[in-house]
Amino acid sequence: MDCPTFLEFFAGAGLVREGLKPAWNCVWANDIDAAKERIYTANFGKREFKLGDVSTVDALSLPVADMAWASFPCQDLSLAGWQRGMAAKRSGTFWAFWRLMRDLFDAGRRPSVIVIENVTGLLYGDDFTGLCEALAALDMRFGAMVLDAKWFLPQSRARVFLVAVDSRVDTTRLAEEQPAGPHVPKSLIAAWKRLPQTLQDRWIWWRFQPRYVAAHRVEGLIDEEPEGVNWHSTSETKRLLGMMSEVNRAKVDYVMSTGEARVGFLYKRMREGQQRAEVRFDGIAGCLRTPGGGSSRQTIVVVEGKKIRSRLLSPREAARLMGLLDTFKLPGTYNEAYKAMGDGVAATVVAALGEQLLLPLVQAVRMSRRAKRSTDKRGHSHDFRTRTESRAALWVGSAPPA
Repeated sequence: MDCPTFLEFFAGAGLVREGLKPAWNCVWANDIDAAKERIYTANFGKREFKLGDVSTVDALSLPVADMAWASFPCQDLSLAGWQRGMAAKRSGTFWAFWRLMRDLFDAGRRPSVIVIENVTGLLYGDDFTGLCEALAALDMRFGAMVLDAKWFLPQSRARVFLVAVDSRVDTTRLAEEQPAGPHVPKSLIAAWKRLPQTLQDRWIWWRFQPRYVAAHRVEGLIDEEPEGVNWHSTSETKRLLGMMSEVNRAKVDYVMSTGEARVGFLYKRMREGQQRAEVRFDGIAGCLRTPGGGSSRQTIVVVEGKKIRSRLLSPREAARLMGLLDTFKLPGTYNEAYKAMGDGVAATVVAALGEQLLLPLVQAVRMSRRAKRSTDKRGHSHDFRTRTESRAALWVGSAPPA
């Protein structure tokens, strides 16, 4: 099969592209963040990257591609906003992306596969229904999975991946008849049950197999002499220990008693009106987040017998926790690099999704096209864009955005 192509919306630092290479060819990428552009172009060059607001993009300027990937900011998705008409000032970034897909659909150029990635909070409330409605309006079938980076990397990072495909494509070999597997948690099943029947009829329970890391050894990702951060002073480490509850301090004391060198991850959280330090030594980092203040940046705690040291996680270590090799360039400041990682998609998860589902989907799409051409040659020409129901009828409960 020829190398499939994709468009990368809200591309960030390019972790999706890193995860999909070399099997996929990115032909266009976009982000509004100049700091992320610097990281992206340092690793992949400037040819495909377009810096700016996605709402300013002309759909017909986009290259033809097999797939569109969108890891859009979650806060703008609102079914309520859609029902009010999505006035231009309030248009969410998802709807800017969706309008491009709608225009490509009208032009007969919509990518046959669309992947939407977001936080698990997407499954609660009306946002998920609105998202499925939008994909149905593009005449696609779809299904979601919740994939956790901890199945592949020593980081707990659960994300929703909504994968849509042209409704004409036979997906039987890639789907389950009933929801099954750890990638289908109860929260996803509950979100599916809230969908109206017209959307459930388009649903696909995708097949996916996690590849659990048998023994996480996060210690191998931590540098003795990191770049961009310094080890805390003894007094600062004591201050952090003093912020722990008895339960969390007991975790540290237990590790000290074993005499084994261990790396833990410390987080600052508000508990009962005061800031507390909580720590874990299970070999898995908590979910990386953007540095919107010191509490969002992870602190590592290294215990070596009676010796305890602490410091912030370095950008390079954060990149390793996202599945990136040390050859991946991280230009810019500490906060810029850390934010790019915290906003990204774990590259190893993307690679697994690409191998198990996305590549087979593209194969199925191409088989469908070959079958259509064969049918046409036999004199049974058929316009697959002709439908017994108008596109407007695909919308559930509201009109599409203007």
